[in-house]
Order: sequence, then structure tokens, then C-alpha cells
Amino acid sequence: MRVNKKILIGVIIVGLILFFSNPCLAGMTVQKVISNMQKVYEKQMKGINDYTVIQKSSGGMAEMAGGTTTYYKKAKINGKVIYKTRTESEVMGENIVAIYDGNYIWSENPMTGEINKKTSEHYSVQMWKNLDPAKTHYLGEEEIEGEKTHVLKTDDPFQIMGMGQMMSQQGGGSAGAWGKIWISSKTWMPVRMLIVIKTKAEERTGGMAMITKMTIDIKDYRQVSSMLHPYQTVMNMEMEMEMDTSGLSEEEKKEEEENMKMMSAMMSGMGDIKTETVDIKVNTGLSDDLFDGNKIE
Repeated sequence: MRVNKKILIGVIIVGLILFFSNPCLAGMTVQKVISNMQKVYEKQMKGINDYTVIQKSSGGMAEMAGGTTTYYKKAKINGKVIYKTRTESEVMGENIVAIYDGNYIWSENPMTGEINKKTSEHYSVQMWKNLDPAKTHYLGEEEIEGEKTHVLKTDDPFQIMGMGQMMSQQGGGSAGAWGKIWISSKTWMPVRMLIVIKTKAEERTGGMAMITKMTIDIKDYRQVSSMLHPYQTVMNMEMEMEMDTSGLSEEEKKEEEENMKMMSAMMSGMGDIKTETVDIKVNTGLSDDLFDGNKIE
């Protein structure tokens, strides 16, 4: 009995040593993931003053769009080092321009020509800044296409995309949203994102709600100058409907069910949207005028 007890104690001690010496099991936290992402980012971007990314999308709704060119320029705004951005896209023959100047997002309404200006913190290339430890949870490890990743769950998926302030300003009928992000344990770059949004419909639709699941796979990272850049992203969007028919007559239930079937059929053919990088140019000396919202064209 004494021997068995000693063996048991020994096994427990060895197990505890192994457990607490393995950072992936015990030591890894949200804060450590964010810290590692920040260190890698700052090392990669140290000598990158500006860069230009030219992309082309295909599949689903992207078939109606042309190419997209995004310009990035390093700047220090209010004591913070950020990248200003200018995105030029072609949608159904119309040229769409959006600018983030470090304080505001500027965009032109293609219907009216009116210039919109909204306060925003848009960390498009500094994703680690968008992860609030208070709203993020470490879920453990998972393998994605043979690559080991750390999985984080977020209570604010819009913030990860740099859209937190924009969504709060717009309001809307969101009944709930959450997301996940998979971070490579080797490169500390994101390899997959999931955003789930449940949106309430208007009362006249009989308590109908829409659940949108958007999965973005971030692939084909390549070394460009000192930074790693994903040459391909694939976005898959799934939508499903929920309906509360309590309190409705049989005739009303049947009508709402038909409406739900019709809406689901319309959404089912969206397909995957693939975005591929055509070219990247680094440190070409981009003009500040490109990022001036007052000069948007």
C-alpha cells in the first residue's frame, strides 16, 4: 500500500511538472498571444514606411467588382504609430474610395456624391491592437491544415476587424455576436477568423431572425521585404433563418414559413469569395495627399 501511494504521488508530481512546463497547456494566455503578435509585427514592420497592395477578388458577389488597390503609409498620430490607409475599389463600374487618416474614415456616397466622415480607430494591419483581453478568451490549440494554432474567442468580433466604433455608431438590430481567431504558433499571424452575428428582424416579420456565419481563411503567407503577407484569403458566408411563430395564426405561420424558405434560397447561392494579391510595392514614397480626406476623389 505504501509503495502504491509513493508511486501515485510520484506520478502526480511528474504530471504537474509536465503540465506547468508546457506553455501551450498551462502558460499560454490571451495576453501572451497578443504580446507575441505585437513583437512579430513590430519586427516585421520596422523598416516599412509605406506599401501598396493590389488585389483581385472572384466568386460570389465579388464577380460584380473589379480590382482593389490599398495604400498604406506609416504615421504618428496622437503619439501612436499607425498606418494611414487609402482603398480604391471598382464596384459595378463605379470607383469607390475610402480613406483612414489616423482619426477619421472618409468615404464618398456613390449615389449622392456626398463625403462621409466618421471618427474611428482602424488598426487594419495591427490586429493585436484590436484584441481586448477583457473581451477575449483563450480556448487552447487546434490544427489548421497541418499548422498548429492558438484559438481565441472574442465577445466583440467587429473590434477585431477594426469596425467596433463604426458598428456602434450605426446601431442596428444585432441580437448577439461573437467570433474566433486562429493564430499560428509558428509565425504568430492569423490564419482563420470566424464571425457569427444574430440579427433581429422587424416585428412585422413574425419574430424572424437571421444568423450569419462568416469564415475567413488567410493563406499563402509570403515574405515581402521584411514582412509576411497573405497572398490569398477565402471568405465563406452562410446564412440561416430562425423564426418565432408563437402567437401567430396557422395562416400567418404558413405565410412566414414561405417567406423564410424564399429568403434562405436567395442566400444559399452566395458561394466563396476568393481574394488574391496580384502585386505588392514597398517603400515607394507615397504622397500624403493620397490620405487627405478633404482631397478624396
